[in-house]
Amino acid sequence: MRSIAAVLLILALPVTAQAQFRPQPMPAGDARLPGIVDRTPPGTHRTLGFIQVRFVPGDRAVQHDLREARETIDRRYENGELTRREARQLRREVRLIGRLQYRYGHDGLRHDERAELTLRAQELRSRAAAPRG
Repeated sequence: MRSIAAVLLILALPVTAQAQFRPQPMPAGDARLPGIVDRTPPGTHRTLGFIQVRFVPGDRAVQHDLREARETIDRRYENGELTRREARQLRREVRLIGRLQYRYGHDGLRHDERAELTLRAQELRSRAAAPRG
């Protein structure tokens, strides 16, 4: 008896599921579907058309120093001048300064924040380029 009821239940499910969906005409090409929202990543502002503008808060000098430090670390690691552990530690510090720059620059960099980031980035860049000793 149970097996018959189970079979009838399994056969009845697809019929009830089909009844819930009814075909509708497709909306026009530029029409929005209800409930669907355009999501843009944080820090990105979508303008009309196809142009996306991304604003990265921070200072260009600090970004330049961090980029140079990354390149120096990678080059010295590939040449065998840095151990894997040293390179990993220096890369971790690059990421830390990058996160600080993002957090500080989110509401605009104050003079003391800019000075701290510049000092940290220059110090890291010089440590990345310094010979092991």
